[in-house]
Amino acid sequence: MRRAITIPAAGIFLATGAVLTATAKERPGAAADVLPHAVRVTVAQEGTWTAEAREDGRIQLTIHWERHSNWGQPFDRAELRGVTDEQIRAATSTPVTFRVEREAGALDFEGNFREGRGAGHFRFHPDRGFAATLRSLGISDADRVTDRDLLVLTMGNASSASLRELASLGVRARELEEVIDLSIHRVTPEYVRELRGLGLEGTNTVEGVVEMRIHGISAAFVRELESVGYRGLSRDQLLEMGIHGVGAEQVRELGELGYRDLTARQLVDMRIHGVTAEYVRSMRQAGFGDLSPEALVDLRIHNVSARYVRELAEAGFRGLSREQVMQMGLHGVTPEYIREMREAGFRDLGPEELADLRIHNVTARYVRELAALGYRGLSLEQVMQMGIHGVTPEFIREVREAGFRDLSAETLVQMKIHGIGSEYVRGPRRNR
Repeated sequence: MRRAITIPAAGIFLATGAVLTATAKERPGAAADVLPHAVRVTVAQEGTWTAEAREDGRIQLTIHWERHSNWGQPFDRAELRGVTDEQIRAATSTPVTFRVEREAGALDFEGNFREGRGAGHFRFHPDRGFAATLRSLGISDADRVTDRDLLVLTMGNASSASLRELASLGVRARELEEVIDLSIHRVTPEYVRELRGLGLEGTNTVEGVVEMRIHGISAAFVRELESVGYRGLSRDQLLEMGIHGVGAEQVRELGELGYRDLTARQLVDMRIHGVTAEYVRSMRQAGFGDLSPEALVDLRIHNVSARYVRELAEAGFRGLSREQVMQMGLHGVTPEYIREMREAGFRDLGPEELADLRIHNVTARYVRELAALGYRGLSLEQVMQMGIHGVTPEFIREVREAGFRDLSAETLVQMKIHGIGSEYVRGPRRNR
């Protein structure tokens, strides 16, 4: 099974379902028999396209084919042969035809442009001789390449020159899937040299450089982190920071709030759990200031927000400790739950008592159902014990149907503790 890399690099959007992640043998439409040195021909690759002129002069071109397959990336203006700048930026809808030619094939486009935006239909013409090129580069399964693969390689601008240069740098693709991965994520020799210049490990395999490309590890990213004091980070640290979107802006914003000299691990944890500068400020306004990064993460993990703290205060719970608020947040003690329990007759409950009730699934509905069965005016301890031991309204009804009525709350709890259920109490009565 082909290893699937599903996270697109910047500027690429690829959504192909199982189309690009199956082996050639498994791909739908592939020929059952493969002749030596022969490329399998699949259905014609055609579909629709959209485009938009970018401020940097390039054209963002997206193709859509089959049902759920689409891919967009920026193209240099010169690659769109047959269309002029005047046509692209025409004030009225202007018919156009143009072509993109690359080693693995060519794409013919027809449609219309207006004010920098275009749309229409395309048809792909695969260059099936590219299989021989791949074979000459040592790609072991080059003969299994399909027209669909060639379309992907064309969009990714796979070239023999680039593959040879990557191999000279030690990043040698040996299988078709590796060529596709390098193509999809636009791993170029320049990018590999850039990584090498950073002194990073893991730059001598296709998988290693593709992973770094996917997560945005570049010289610019490293320099950005160095500018805010993070030098000498390992490849794993950079990957983790890249994966979770840790950047210089986050470091600066937290630093302005007094959180300086944070470790890479702390920054990642804060980012993962949404501890932003805005969150820190809001919690300070809610009365929780001077908290450590770990304490802020704990609050976030337990669903504690400034709004939640304010709502608890409006319900009468002011001046709570961090631990109390966390326990209430963890166990779902919401303002609604507090109001419902008060309406059910349980007033003046403390934070710990409310959390305990919630832990044991004691709700206002449960209290009302017990009351409907005659268990009114129960104490907090009685209700809690009944909830802990699973004395449900259904259990009470079953026991009553077995002939045992007017049992106290304590007796019902003891029956549950000792495994005495309706089936048990029915048995002796049937045998009399």
